[in-house]
Amino acid sequence: MKKVYKLIFLFSLVALMSFDKKDCSSLKNSTFKYRYAKKDVLVVFGVNDYVEYHNNKEHYIKSDIEWKSDCEYNLIIKETNLPDFPFKVGTKLQIKINSIRGRKVYYTSSLGGRSWEGRMTRVNNRNR
Repeated sequence: MKKVYKLIFLFSLVALMSFDKKDCSSLKNSTFKYRYAKKDVLVVFGVNDYVEYHNNKEHYIKSDIEWKSDCEYNLIIKETNLPDFPFKVGTKLQIKINSIRGRKVYYTSSLGGRSWEGRMTRVNNRNR
């Protein structure tokens, strides 16, 4: 019987350790990167603003952030000089953080009934 209790305890411990804890407040005032078309894109989060830099900061997308919760927000595009960018100023993109594992943030973006998953990696923190 003791073996059964030990086995249950072990499985319970492993199950508890496997859950991702999300502290999405770490997004604010932080810098990340992701890959698009085999190139790095730099992403800078402020408290209420967001900027993506493409092509070694030659091009950008600037957005306002509407925080729905610590782990969900909307980006409203306010300015861009990225060639052939398909979205207009005022377009609203919804983002939900799915998990945070170390320096990697996994998210789902939604726009106009379409959704896609992505990953970005923290590169530094502007407050440090």
